[in-house]
Amino acid sequence: MAPENRTAATRRKIAPAAGTLLTVAMAVLVGYLVLVPLAILIYSSLKPSPTELPFDVPGFSLDNFQAVFQSSRLGSVTLNTLIYVVGSLVVALVLSLSLAYLFERTDLPGRRFLSPMALAPMAVPVTVMAIAWALVANPANGPLAILIHKIFGVHIDIYSIPGMILVMGIFGVPSMYLMIAPALARLNPELEEAAATVGASLWRRLRLIVLPLVTPAVSAAGILFIVVALEGFAIPAVLGLPDKIFVFSSLIQYSLQPPGGIPNYGQASTYGVLILVVSLVLLAVYRRRVRDTNRFRVVVGKGYRQTRVSLGKWRIPVFVVVCAYMFIGIVLPILALLWTSFSPYTRPITWSGFESMTFANYSHLLDIPDIGKILLNTAEVVLVTATVTTAMSVWIAVAAARRQFRGSTLLFETQFAVFGIPSVVLGAAVLFLYLFVPIPIYGTVWIIVVALVTRFLPRSSRMVQTALLQLDDGLIEAARVTGASPATVTRTVLLPLLRPTLWKSWLWVFAHALGELPIALLLTSSDNRTLVVVLWDTFTSSVDNPTASALAVVLVVISTAAVWLVNRRSDMQEA
Repeated sequence: MAPENRTAATRRKIAPAAGTLLTVAMAVLVGYLVLVPLAILIYSSLKPSPTELPFDVPGFSLDNFQAVFQSSRLGSVTLNTLIYVVGSLVVALVLSLSLAYLFERTDLPGRRFLSPMALAPMAVPVTVMAIAWALVANPANGPLAILIHKIFGVHIDIYSIPGMILVMGIFGVPSMYLMIAPALARLNPELEEAAATVGASLWRRLRLIVLPLVTPAVSAAGILFIVVALEGFAIPAVLGLPDKIFVFSSLIQYSLQPPGGIPNYGQASTYGVLILVVSLVLLAVYRRRVRDTNRFRVVVGKGYRQTRVSLGKWRIPVFVVVCAYMFIGIVLPILALLWTSFSPYTRPITWSGFESMTFANYSHLLDIPDIGKILLNTAEVVLVTATVTTAMSVWIAVAAARRQFRGSTLLFETQFAVFGIPSVVLGAAVLFLYLFVPIPIYGTVWIIVVALVTRFLPRSSRMVQTALLQLDDGLIEAARVTGASPATVTRTVLLPLLRPTLWKSWLWVFAHALGELPIALLLTSSDNRTLVVVLWDTFTSSVDNPTASALAVVLVVISTAAVWLVNRRSDMQEA
């Protein structure tokens, strides 16, 4: 055999071994990031001393569970959580389903502009959105509250469960819309046309044809939304805590960081376990509903054409209603945020107020101690988190799709369980771990990065897996036939095809890492503070809403700039 042939043969033998070694190493890393927090959460809930760190307490008991179930607070918190989650689900479901149908199935004017605008809340950190709503609808001087009182004579209070429901419902519209809209776009219009020819009204066609066909997608989106609402912290914290309205997520944070007194680690972990169990059941149902969507595919191939339902005389009224929602639900809160950031104090929006607008609040940001280090910490956290999470997501999705090792599919499903752990509980688990494990990252930005990567890995890998399943297997098989190694196939075939999804995943993680509050709050120290922690401290520790608003605007600008840059880069690559 010629030397070059022997070299090539040797490389072909070494490549699979190196690939297997890398696969095993990555599996161990993912298992460490995912399974250890789950184990610590359960471990902490079983320690008999609720106020000491779990690794400092010997023995195990069910005392924490007994204390939780006997607590007088359990009933009210459960009821608050149930009302909040179900109410926000109804709001998000009605809005997202209506918008998806109008944009995908009807001749609504301006839909090409309105459709991207409906997704705008995804680019705004949830903490910023909650603060914006606190400004626009607070009963004292919120412009929306003042407007509603003048028109209807009704006083509204955003610091209430209905206020929390409204904001969470609006914030959940983009994610539900993205899951429902494709199902509506794939429907064969011949079904509706056939019903119309026999005299069925639009509402009857919606009820008897459209809704049954998109039920799996709608139910899957709803289940996922429930999990998100259960574990979300920012909205209940900003809008509920001022009036001592607790849901499970805010109660857990309150237990870990009480304004006065000793943290109750056992109670927080126990509530976390209960939410985790509920979330795992919901995620199992979600997985089943996603599989069921394949049974409801009604798009035909040859001869398929998409026609839109005519709204007739309702086109303009519906257009006005949609524009009103966009303005009140999305634009007005951001305008209130901008207005307050340029105001010397918190005040209603008036024409006379323009005369005293000032940039002083933005200059005050430069007076924040260590602002340069805070900006650097924020940049490190969001950039590293987005990049590492997206890179690991590719490997997890590809390994699960190819079944590169025994248990790869199980690993993929296991890491998705982290999606059901409340952020505050995950942050506490990571805190406990690195107080015990001799890895010197406690108090640095890297402990926040580890927690955020663990936090966002399930959703990011799910995005990549969805895109991967839509690729034609023939492309991959053609590359394999030519003798390309799995690494070469991934680098030259899969990554170029997945590039748009990878950019979207990176952007999603970036925006959410920028505004992830509970993890940053729990893991913060004097050396690793980030902008979202400073925003929270500024908003809650004083009445200096203008400075907090200026900082919130900075976060919105950063997030919006990232969206623009990523979309521009993606468009250039596609061109």
